Amino acid sequence: MKGLLIAAILAASLPVTVAAAPKPSEVESHLDACLSAPTGASTAGQIACIEADLKVQDGLMNRNYAAAMKRLNPRQQGRLRAAQRAWIAYRDAECQAQYDEDWGTLSRVTANFCVLRMTSVRASQLAEYPEQ
Repeated sequence: MKGLLIAAILAASLPVTVAAAPKPSEVESHLDACLSAPTGASTAGQIACIEADLKVQDGLMNRNYAAAMKRLNPRQQGRLRAAQRAWIAYRDAECQAQYDEDWGTLSRVTANFCVLRMTSVRASQLAEYPEQ
């Protein structure tokens, strides 16, 4: 049941169009299939499923960042570099705030899912970054 809830949340937060991205339905179906498998039933299994999709989204974000940087002049590159570093710090702090041992093991899943969701959104934002 937790797996389906997480998959539903992910489906609602995935970007609509992303350059060179797997289609949202492919990501959704992969996460849903992973969470529906017997290994996805445990907290550790759910985290492993999320981390597998995070690798895909993180790679996409990095590719979209590199592509955006190529389109920009040096001044704009400096601004995007600073923004990306600040965004990473924000994402990490925001998602870490969603984990606390007093909230039980599900908060680990929630925090990891936060990283996945925010990274997916950022990948989409970077894909649409303006040219110089």
